[in-house]
Amino acid sequence: MQRRLITVFLVLGLLVPRPGYSLDVSRHRQLVVVVTDSWNDFHATLYRFGRAGEGWERAGKGVPAVVGEKGLAWDSKLPERNPGEPVKQEGDRRAPAGLFPLSRAMGVAPLPPVGVTLPYRAIAQGTHCVDDRDSRYYNRIVSEQEVAGKAGELWRSSERMWELPDLYRLLAVIDYNTAEPRPGAGSCIFLHIWRSGATATSGCTALAENDLTALVQWLKPDDAPALVQLPREVYRHVWKKWQLPPPQLLEEDTGEVRKDLVDVRSVAPEVVVEMRYTGSDNFTGRTIYDCGRCFLRPETAAKVARAEGELRQRGLSLKMWDCYRPLAAQKLLWSIVPDPRFVADPRKGSRHNRGNAVDVTLVDSSGRELEMPTKFDDFSPRAAHGERNLPAHVLENRRLLAETMEKAGFRRLATEWWHYDDTDSGGDILDVPFGELCR
Repeated sequence: MQRRLITVFLVLGLLVPRPGYSLDVSRHRQLVVVVTDSWNDFHATLYRFGRAGEGWERAGKGVPAVVGEKGLAWDSKLPERNPGEPVKQEGDRRAPAGLFPLSRAMGVAPLPPVGVTLPYRAIAQGTHCVDDRDSRYYNRIVSEQEVAGKAGELWRSSERMWELPDLYRLLAVIDYNTAEPRPGAGSCIFLHIWRSGATATSGCTALAENDLTALVQWLKPDDAPALVQLPREVYRHVWKKWQLPPPQLLEEDTGEVRKDLVDVRSVAPEVVVEMRYTGSDNFTGRTIYDCGRCFLRPETAAKVARAEGELRQRGLSLKMWDCYRPLAAQKLLWSIVPDPRFVADPRKGSRHNRGNAVDVTLVDSSGRELEMPTKFDDFSPRAAHGERNLPAHVLENRRLLAETMEKAGFRRLATEWWHYDDTDSGGDILDVPFGELCR
């Protein structure tokens, strides 16, 4: 009887679902490692590693990347997750966390760029990635010419890939949920070109076009390349078990800088970050920063989190327009507007240069900005806190922002309704470029 029970248990054990792929990375000789500061942060850093004997050797420096708007979420197949950690689902606007092969490339050109050796497929008109969980083509990339039937009949929704040439000029397919697609587990996950370093994706991983091109040219099919994507703290927990590169290889570029400045979303993950100087929508009309992350002194970031907590009780949130500003950028702004009422003289420096000033506004639960007296970087008298000739609801919005920020420990700037200085924090003027911070 006992032997029969053992046999039954062994048979049942064979029926337990197994993960779709092994967490043993021994067959992979190239790894692309993407890490974020938290589950909810869309800013990331991407590193490349190649096998070096029994260990790993980093190829070049880390580069900035962005992931899903809501951050990362575990592949549901993985056993590593803890209770309460997010699990990837269709439409959750999170990128998958885990280990995923990178087996092929795609792009809008008929032929791949010089140096790309991954199997390549051109994105022609009629190329869809199907995200309809009820379709038999779910999470498959198909051409209208390849299927029997009309697109609208075979699936209700899809990514019309040929209509996104700016993003999909070149991409690497992330083999997430592709072997035997689980309906609703997530679809159409790629490494592709970003819109900007301040703009998240709907679930993919994106980076600057030159960085992506260099990455895809580096990937070699014979080395079985794979993507590892995790929050930093989780990476530190699993790296040895998964036989990944040691965490210190992901940290050595940042050195002392990370002790002085932190990404605000690592302590206040719900704030909206739209760094205006990463594009031309500012008074200079030009791009000043090459990274869209908001860095602050730790104590200042903590006050932002305090203000954010107050606002969330009202269904509102902060939007960050500017935070730490390198001294080199300050000199450029001063050369355009040498007026100390609006731009600090770089010889004295701004609190932005010290990482303890913020330019902010209010947004509602849908991310829409509340109406304020002026747009950002308006140097007219209307932008001053003393201006009273404004609609009542605009005065109320300005008052709410000011009272919330001051309660959290900031001081308003009289001439700019959006600018707030940390009342306690000091520190030296910094000129650390964003390229170094965002590695």
